[in-house]
Amino acid sequence: MADIQFRNESDGQSFQMTHPKAARVLDDIEKWAGSNGFEHITFWRDESDSTKYWVQLGEDKLNYWVHESTFSEGKHEEVEMQLDYARGAQRRSAAGYAKFDK
Repeated sequence: MADIQFRNESDGQSFQMTHPKAARVLDDIEKWAGSNGFEHITFWRDESDSTKYWVQLGEDKLNYWVHESTFSEGKHEEVEMQLDYARGAQRRSAAGYAKFDK
């Protein structure tokens, strides 16, 4: 079972995702993590724009974010695709292409 966390970039404090529609999204994230070999996924709430949640897969904090509405509106049908994009960003970073992504 994957450990899914939410944290504030400003202070590193964790918080709970309490939106009623988020439960299905979190279930899909957990399934995706299990299928893709990730034990930890962290979403970091942007310090200057609280609607952006930067994605961290395992130990890799990525230059890829998911919009808060994914959770608040229960967009479970989109989250797998978004995590696949995040995994692609992780692979680009590992291959040395991260400097071109900014």
